[in-house]
Amino acid sequence: MDNHNKIIIQVANNVFSPMGFFQKGKSRTWLYDCGYCFVQVEFQPSAYSRGSFCNVGIAFLFEYFGGLNETLGFDYGCKRITINNTQFVEYNNDDEIFEKQIFQLAQYALKYAKVLMGFKSPKYANRCMSKLIFQKRLKEMLGKWNGPIFDYYNAAMIKFLLGELNSGRRLIEKLNSLKLESPFKEWAEHSYSEFCDDELTAEQARNKVCSMVNRQRNYFKQKGAFRKMPDINFL
Repeated sequence: MDNHNKIIIQVANNVFSPMGFFQKGKSRTWLYDCGYCFVQVEFQPSAYSRGSFCNVGIAFLFEYFGGLNETLGFDYGCKRITINNTQFVEYNNDDEIFEKQIFQLAQYALKYAKVLMGFKSPKYANRCMSKLIFQKRLKEMLGKWNGPIFDYYNAAMIKFLLGELNSGRRLIEKLNSLKLESPFKEWAEHSYSEFCDDELTAEQARNKVCSMVNRQRNYFKQKGAFRKMPDINFL
């Protein structure tokens, strides 16, 4: 392993492990388990230089479609950390300077990650997602691009976790009303059929979401890179 990778992993382990994060395999990614989502900290390499960017955000464990169920994304609050007016810390063969800079990058990342760790509480997540949906509606009214369509779905799943059936349904109805192409169209229609059945109760909707989260947890738990992932049943 190159020196700069060793430094990144050592510093990140020292900063994030005491806060309850685990390293994803031997990668440069650390995860904090919130049950239905992860706080994800990624020390992203560059294709052109040795060193690292650092991205922090929420990865939900809801079900989407295809390969999206087989990887973790940055589904909410993705932020690329900046230090000293730059987003990339370059390794210039000076281990001591690089270690100090990576430590500073990790500290800034941890500060933001602590905010996202509030997603451990679905109520906190609901406030954040509701604010996001409000902002999306404003942008839509102004004719601006208002972000990924997945935001409606993710916000709905959190509503269902909290037992807010009608609020969640309205978000799924919004998703299904969008002009989408395949495979997004089929996914939206499937979500509508799953959660907008008139006979569905709030408890049943919540159980559906918990089941999908546990399926995703079990899928990732079987992978060697996730062996440090807490073995819990999300209820």
